[in-house]
Amino acid sequence: MGNSNGKRESDLYTAEELRMLEAAYKNASGGALEKLNAERLVEAWSQTIERSLAESTAQFLFMAPKPGHPCVNIQVRKFAEPYYIMERGTIDMKMHMLLSSIERVGPDNFNTKQLEQYIYSVIKSYVHLESTSKGSNIKDWQDLGFISTERSACTLAKGLLRNLGKDLEHTMRGETLERWLHLTPQFLQIWREVFVQLYARHGGSKRTHFKEMEIPILPQLCDAPVSSHYRPIIELPHVLFVNAQLPRELRHKWRFLFSSKINGESFSTMLGKIMDKGPTLFFIEDEDQYIFGGYAPESWALKPQFGGDDSSVLYTLSPAMRCFNATGYNDHYQYLNLNQQTMPNGLGMGGQFEFWGLWIDCMFGDGQSVESCTTYRDYVQLSKRKQFKIRNLEVWAAGDLPVKTEDQDGDGQKRSVLDNVEERAMLEIAGKKMHSEGLREPGMDD
Repeated sequence: MGNSNGKRESDLYTAEELRMLEAAYKNASGGALEKLNAERLVEAWSQTIERSLAESTAQFLFMAPKPGHPCVNIQVRKFAEPYYIMERGTIDMKMHMLLSSIERVGPDNFNTKQLEQYIYSVIKSYVHLESTSKGSNIKDWQDLGFISTERSACTLAKGLLRNLGKDLEHTMRGETLERWLHLTPQFLQIWREVFVQLYARHGGSKRTHFKEMEIPILPQLCDAPVSSHYRPIIELPHVLFVNAQLPRELRHKWRFLFSSKINGESFSTMLGKIMDKGPTLFFIEDEDQYIFGGYAPESWALKPQFGGDDSSVLYTLSPAMRCFNATGYNDHYQYLNLNQQTMPNGLGMGGQFEFWGLWIDCMFGDGQSVESCTTYRDYVQLSKRKQFKIRNLEVWAAGDLPVKTEDQDGDGQKRSVLDNVEERAMLEIAGKKMHSEGLREPGMDD
């Protein structure tokens, strides 16, 4: 292999991988050992991945070694290069493969539209591979109504491409692509998964024989709502985009908490579902059908101060996918308060009182997203209008449920009915002060 300094195949791959690669080659060539041409390869791979991705990869594999010397057939060694590059290759190898797979404009320039199309084909291929793979998490999401449309997959491709810079030109230099690969680990992860699954499937091998993902791309769906009224606000590409913004230790699982369509348009009900549940994800669809939200790293609790930490993010998902990370300028990440005469009553993320990056009023249905927010970097207004109306709202928890003793609070004291989060939230929003809080009779809950 040209990219492996002349090493023998036995030095490059395990015995299991060699058997898989040879079987995949025979599958693509129709049984021939040294007669795989570009047409056969594209036809074989188009059954598993997007045809445009198969054609782009064939362009890389059958690239003429010298001008005027076309490459007609390739052998197993060359055929295996994309697998090797994805599993063990350097960034330089990956950049070479990517540049050779898309339209070049000069020796070191590339076409950004071609790159966007390539990213799109990788995303579509990943969703298809997962949808036809045994034991994939994707089936649980699809059964709940999560789909992948051309529009959302294209929007994700554009969202990933934003790491190239704010003002994309039609052509850009190769070093810009290298920087983009370093800044976009989500693409590298999905890209690798597509090619490893492609070779494994055509080689008749199980995915578990090879190096597994260290960080989940698609989270496991837990505590799914059981309701005929449930319709997801977001689609699968949105899930992929948001999950990649979370801390690594939280990407393995999302737990459903609240939907205004099935739990009602009630702020108190929402609080009862989300308080003390760990890190949460908000998804809001406004009256203009914009979709946006935020990740709150700290369990929600009623208090007059801001909480959270700098892993907090805000994001837009439609009509464009963008993510806004913390600037560190202030620590106004999470705010939740009720029944205050001199302070705002509702739930907020970012900005400051009356000027919120994201605000959900306690009356439910009204929200705010201002034009500028110093809490988050490169922030733009999430909603179309500064003051928006909520059409639909969902909350999911990220990661595992925080461990807590079932019948005790932090100091070992038995709980009263006032410790029930949902009932307490309803009392608070109704303006009932808990004069008896902390005054528990011995054995009152026995």
